[in-house]
Amino acid sequence: MGSIVCATRGGEAGRRTQERAIALAKERGDELIFLCVFDPSFAGPLNPALAGAVAQEQQWLGRALMSVAQARAREQGVEAGAVVLSGTILDCIEEYLCESGASTLVIGEAKIDSPLSTFRHGMVRSCARHVEHNTSVEVVVVSPAE
Repeated sequence: MGSIVCATRGGEAGRRTQERAIALAKERGDELIFLCVFDPSFAGPLNPALAGAVAQEQQWLGRALMSVAQARAREQGVEAGAVVLSGTILDCIEEYLCESGASTLVIGEAKIDSPLSTFRHGMVRSCARHVEHNTSVEVVVVSPAE
């Protein structure tokens, strides 16, 4: 039995990605862990007091989003763990995959680019290849058409 890490946040792409990860966990009998990573540098340089407040808000939001994802999995008969990390997104994902011994990463692509998108259109597949090369973990990319 392996473990599936589903890198996700909110929105439509997040729901599609979560649904695919839940289905894979059921199909394979694997453990499922939802992973949410926030990069605090998105807001630019902040004074220390404000940086701490932003980090706290990101953690709160991440826990709320992961709670929703866990409830979605539970509704489908899958118990899932949840982890919220802060740092450079790709680095945090790779580090977590290595530390957890995960066998599969599920990550999704957004339908369109937005100013809030972490990865621009087409970058997810490039990042997936990078993660597979660096970690030897299978990466499943959920496209907008799924």
